[in-house]
Amino acid sequence: MKSKILEILENKGNYVSGEEISKEIGISRAAVWKHVKKLRELGYEIDSKTNEGYKLIRSPDRPVEFELERMLDTKIIGKKILFFEEVDSTNNKAKQIALEENDGTVVVSEMQTSGRGRRGREWHSPKGGVYVSFILKPNIPPEKAPQLTLVSSLALVESLNAMNNGLNAKIKWPNDVLIRGKKVSGILTELSADMEKINYIVVGVGVNLNTDQNNLPETGTSLKLEMKKDVSVNLFLKSFLEKYDSVYQKYLDGDINQIIKLWKDNSDTLGKNVKIIGINETYEGLAKDIDENGALILQVDNKEIKVYSGDVSLR
Repeated sequence: MKSKILEILENKGNYVSGEEISKEIGISRAAVWKHVKKLRELGYEIDSKTNEGYKLIRSPDRPVEFELERMLDTKIIGKKILFFEEVDSTNNKAKQIALEENDGTVVVSEMQTSGRGRRGREWHSPKGGVYVSFILKPNIPPEKAPQLTLVSSLALVESLNAMNNGLNAKIKWPNDVLIRGKKVSGILTELSADMEKINYIVVGVGVNLNTDQNNLPETGTSLKLEMKKDVSVNLFLKSFLEKYDSVYQKYLDGDINQIIKLWKDNSDTLGKNVKIIGINETYEGLAKDIDENGALILQVDNKEIKVYSGDVSLR
């Protein structure tokens, strides 16, 4: 109902009587008033005048689930969005509900108190960032799950560069997104599966959106810093979720080769000499390619080896 009231106020662009709204959506004038009151509490500036009705003055620039859902033009991603001002981790929240939710459900939070990166590392998650987890249920064997990290990083990079082609965002293998060599986003993919069947995949994406410099490490940056202005949370999420939906549909249609090609075109790692620190081993060599599951193909002396995870630095 709140979404319908907003649409009416937006479409009219002027004052609309409570009676007109109540007739159009089939609720009482008292119910209209209660929904308008709730919208005001959520940050919508709605003026009211006796004998004239209600007028939408300004919408808040913060992610509200019904606001995002009505803005989106997607087939799978974001048909249901759960928004939180603060959670321990959007991935944790997504995993708690994943079995009951449909493919494409999204969890969004403005803050995380216990954000995580790869290998259980803490992911600093201050106010100003946006933290998104996707619940995905593709019909693929469990060993193909790492492909969803490729899907996610490609979708984010294409979304960022569509917002501002001067950003020149790039993907740092295996799961970071950089602008001018500084980290703007990290991605964490987690899997629940039986021997031959995926129950769900949760992909968490943390983005430094309007994060100030004093809340970032030296190696980090934010869209606000790069674009020299505040970035609309709603417009960013609309762009990102719609791009994710497009890339994910290509993936479900079996177009992984095209996704890999585009990933390579946006890579900051391939073609460079790198050092990779793994859990048990360290490798140095030329980053030549990735395979269909996202493993890095490294030229070490006269042989090629595949590396599946690790921390990368340029040599």
